[in-house]
Amino acid sequence: MISYELGLEKMNWSELFTLYTKVGMLRHLLENKEFDKIKTAFEKSYKVVTAWDGEKLIGSCRMLSDGICYGVVFDVAVLPEYQKKGVGKELMTLLLKGEEEMPIHLTATFGNESFYQTLGFKKHKSAYAKYPFKSKYTEG
Repeated sequence: MISYELGLEKMNWSELFTLYTKVGMLRHLLENKEFDKIKTAFEKSYKVVTAWDGEKLIGSCRMLSDGICYGVVFDVAVLPEYQKKGVGKELMTLLLKGEEEMPIHLTATFGNESFYQTLGFKKHKSAYAKYPFKSKYTEG
């Protein structure tokens, strides 16, 4: 049975690193074995939601926010064998719960744009990003 947790009390860090390795996220930190940076990023997040199949971590997402003006969703990940089964939708539903009056931003991974559209997200007309490394998500 799949359960969901708000916060980091149940977090198994090695399983989190495995999850993001399997889905190809946070690659620049994982390849350099900068696990402490990932852990710190999650600890400093406004909100974290995880999905569990028993004791196995199968999904995670987080939000950065001031809790008033804006929120930004990052690192939405579900193990491949659990994708397309409602886990990502439930993670996002719980992450966004209570934040209905706050503008929320995110960058969708390629191929997942329609998933976020079903959750009410709309394409932003003037978003920009600056990365300290080459990214396939930016032009030029």
